[in-house]
Amino acid sequence: MTLESYVLSELLRQAGNHLWQSTIFAVVAFLLTLALRSTHARARHWILLVASLKFLVPFALLAELGDLLGSRVVPAAPAAHIPLVVGQVMQPFALPEPVVPTLVAAPTHDLAFTIHAVVFVCWLAGFAAVLFHWWDRWRRARAVVRAAVPLREGRAVDALRRVRSKGVLRLPDIRLVSSTARMEPGIFGIFRPVLWLPDRIADHLSDTELEAILAHELCHARRRDNLAAAFHMVVEAVFWFHPLVWWLGVRMVEERER
Repeated sequence: MTLESYVLSELLRQAGNHLWQSTIFAVVAFLLTLALRSTHARARHWILLVASLKFLVPFALLAELGDLLGSRVVPAAPAAHIPLVVGQVMQPFALPEPVVPTLVAAPTHDLAFTIHAVVFVCWLAGFAAVLFHWWDRWRRARAVVRAAVPLREGRAVDALRRVRSKGVLRLPDIRLVSSTARMEPGIFGIFRPVLWLPDRIADHLSDTELEAILAHELCHARRRDNLAAAFHMVVEAVFWFHPLVWWLGVRMVEERER
């Protein structure tokens, strides 16, 4: 076994362990959302978001973090004076030393390395494709928002003032823009969000309907839903091959809209 093949096989083994652990975590989260289907959608959304973020955090890292914190918080126990025989019995079983494969520098790559390299290249291609997809969508939305016209007066602006005056949705000032692009109303941006509306949408809605749409979008901005969606986009890019990850994304959107 060559050094390159051993390193790749070890990485794939660790990735496989992390993958099935995260899958079990996501399944448990799904069962928990079923048990809480009568509660508020916010709770189910948070459970699904935690299950999504778990794909980015291996259990091994959490275990090491727990050991590190435990060693700093819990003081070391004083040494107990016990008989020699009892002390020997309490010692853990001696495990055999792990066998480290002999790493031989081979002039040509073996079959295992070729297979592992093909798997890695396939993953990298999928990762790049998903990233490009999300970047293209972001670029199109950003172009629409940049070309939009700021709204400073009109029924939409008056409706936004009425929603904010109720005191339920206390937010920093948010820009209201409009354009003729064929998109649904939405919040764009994470740290400086912009509320986009289709051109002349107020002409086709009553005041109550218009206020409901604005309140809905302001809820997204208040909860930083775009930030949560961005985190899950990273998960989808890294684990693009896992159908459960895409299912999590669909369920998160459903609960977020509820």
